[in-house]
Amino acid sequence: MSKILIFISACLVFSFAHGNDKATQAYQAYSERDYNETGTKKVEEAISLFEEAIANESDVLVQQELKVSLVSAYYFLGSAHNVKSTQLAAYEDAITLSDELIEEMGVDSQKVHELSANDITSIKNKLNDTDEGTLAEAMYMKGISLSQWGKLKGITESIGRLPEVRGLMDRIESLGFVHIHEYGPYRTLGRINFVLPKLFGGDLKKSEEYLKDAYRMTLPEGQQYSMNGYNNVYLAETLYKLGKENQAVKLLETFVSADFSTLAVGNEPENREAIRLAESLLKDWN
Repeated sequence: MSKILIFISACLVFSFAHGNDKATQAYQAYSERDYNETGTKKVEEAISLFEEAIANESDVLVQQELKVSLVSAYYFLGSAHNVKSTQLAAYEDAITLSDELIEEMGVDSQKVHELSANDITSIKNKLNDTDEGTLAEAMYMKGISLSQWGKLKGITESIGRLPEVRGLMDRIESLGFVHIHEYGPYRTLGRINFVLPKLFGGDLKKSEEYLKDAYRMTLPEGQQYSMNGYNNVYLAETLYKLGKENQAVKLLETFVSADFSTLAVGNEPENREAIRLAESLLKDWN
């Protein structure tokens, strides 16, 4: 289990043991999230409950864990809602709260994507494992929220912030947390290189390299699909665009036939949505 998962699990137990009922209710509501109207309402409920739980929590460590969870809820709302203004607001809230967490770790949130090797060493010497995990999580959530915000705003309006996203993912790796969210930093960089036109720095070969790394590092034992659904979908889309149609189709066919219990625990709604997208792509490609 990664350090960040150990951290989250420990804080959950601590929070529940100290009777933070709002936290318990928030996690329950968030566990019922989905990419439909009912599921997004549960996320909105979870957001409200997380905010109350944070306000009621006196333990700083538990409060920070709740903030990490709240950022995830904001991000999910942005991904699942179908109203652009709500999506943008959710991603902006996720970015703002991520910056707050980064500052709490003693790092300048406006320069975190530009940290030097010496800066990283200094941070690692100063922070304990728990705080390092919180920092990496906040950096990751900021990066993916900023990426989705940019996609909604359009290239011309958001291209100036692209170096932040790339810088954040690179620094997460330097901190030693590239494995978080099933190699999420590689998945993010791979997707950016897929989505961006070549004129703006997109590169399909780099996309393939990053996504293959994320895929290979997250294979359940004896299987040929990643435990993170989007690692499979994004890699297949890149392969297809590169003219490797047979590889792309085979990967998605393998993924949609996967034993669901072998996919990442806690990502059930996301993996169901990835399977739906994979099935849609297969239908289009065939």
